[in-house]
Amino acid sequence: MLLLVAGLSVVARWLPWPQLITYLAGGVGAAFLPGFPRFALDPGFFFLCFLPPLLFSDGWLMPLREFGKAKRPIILLAIGLVSFTTLAVGLVAHWLVPGLPLAMALALGAIVSPTDAVSVSAITERLRVPARVTTILNGESLMNDATGLVAFKFALAAVVVGTFSLRAAALEFSYLALGGFAVGLAVGYGIGRLRDLLVRLRASDALIEVTLSLMTPYAAYLAAERVGVSGVLGVVAAGLYSGWRDPVRMDAETRRTAWNVWELVLFWLNGIAFVLLGLQFPTLLSAVGSHYSALQLAGFTAAVAGTAMAARIAWVFPGAYAPFLFPAVRRREVRPAPSAVFVVSWAGMRGTVTLAAALSIPLALPSGSPFPGRDIVIFLAFGVIATTLLVQGTTLEAVICALGLREDEDRPREERLARMTAVEAGLNALRDLEGSAESEDQHAALGLVIAEYEQRLSVLTAEGETQRSAHRRRNAGHRYHMAALKAERQALDGLWRSGAIIDEVHRPLQELLDYEESMLLASGAGADE
Repeated sequence: MLLLVAGLSVVARWLPWPQLITYLAGGVGAAFLPGFPRFALDPGFFFLCFLPPLLFSDGWLMPLREFGKAKRPIILLAIGLVSFTTLAVGLVAHWLVPGLPLAMALALGAIVSPTDAVSVSAITERLRVPARVTTILNGESLMNDATGLVAFKFALAAVVVGTFSLRAAALEFSYLALGGFAVGLAVGYGIGRLRDLLVRLRASDALIEVTLSLMTPYAAYLAAERVGVSGVLGVVAAGLYSGWRDPVRMDAETRRTAWNVWELVLFWLNGIAFVLLGLQFPTLLSAVGSHYSALQLAGFTAAVAGTAMAARIAWVFPGAYAPFLFPAVRRREVRPAPSAVFVVSWAGMRGTVTLAAALSIPLALPSGSPFPGRDIVIFLAFGVIATTLLVQGTTLEAVICALGLREDEDRPREERLARMTAVEAGLNALRDLEGSAESEDQHAALGLVIAEYEQRLSVLTAEGETQRSAHRRRNAGHRYHMAALKAERQALDGLWRSGAIIDEVHRPLQELLDYEESMLLASGAGADE
């Protein structure tokens, strides 16, 4: 499975659509290969295996300061748009699909209401759109994952019980949400204190800390579900807390290891989830094909996907401008540009959370009879994912470029401020050490480091042509340094291949060159900005 994901990732680099579509198509193609293993998915296991780490990572990466500033539009999207999409898609599906119960149609609406942060951020980070747009899209994705999945659970419960009370549901939602958030915070805090204790006792290292980090979302989910509250919101809360705690409590090695491990895990989970959906497609198509014609299925898919996309556009524009009818909002916020609002309305691709929710629908009711509408709901969720990725995912970049949406001035200014503050703090610390240098060698070494910091500070504080000239010299220096590192690596590898040095000598020196290269690449990227 991982080999298939890796191969499809290579192919996806040359294809003009989002990577997730390639995984999906690859899974469908593999399902028709004779001898390829078939997988019978357990709905509960799939939900538990895939969703906690995905939701946790979204919370971990959420910038809390920007989230607080953009909380009004995020909440309007996460609660208002999810409710609107659930109702709109549910009513259309119930009206169109013969025999689909209303509760199950609403479950479909809840399934397709969360958007996919991975697909959106892959484009917005590359094009550097305004920070507020990125924050709103990421914050919406985090929160509508939670609200959409809770609404999905309520809809499934209505299918099982056969009745639904809006008042009772609202009260239960409040209890589940607040309880889940509290349990998640408690679990995140408890694991954080455990990690701090292990560090103080010198009983931990990067691998142990990363292992605890990987277990945190599962612990939060299982603990919340155990006490009868929302495991989804428990994971979100644990992710938000860990994202606030970890950057300042981890050491450099642990931070670097955690980032690399989590990046790999998320790559695996997103790829495997879509390949698994593709592998289920022939069986799924056979099941729904016995009840509906190909023309009907195409019509259902187009109508449901179109409704989901249209509902987002219909909600986002009034939701962006209607609050400015109130003087308090006008005093606190700046009216968003129509181009930014349209980008938010068009960035509605669905992804792994929608997929995981659809595949988690139980196979049967408690009575043992088949769960009503399960196959057609999964099929339509499949269709919405594919349609939004193909239509919106392939055009979002062109839309952003055509509208001329560009990064605002806040990020470069804040980045320059952060770099200058950090370099000045380092330089002051070095100058404080000048009196403690006891030998000529120490004075010489300290002088070299101080000169390096002064050079970095002069580049950051330069203005106009001086700044541009400093950046050109710095970039040229990086190129020369990279060329020297390449020559060092070739010489080192040559000695190892010829048997002149052993592995225990080769590996540490190779790791040192790798570290120097990564530092050069990082500082080079900052210099270019």
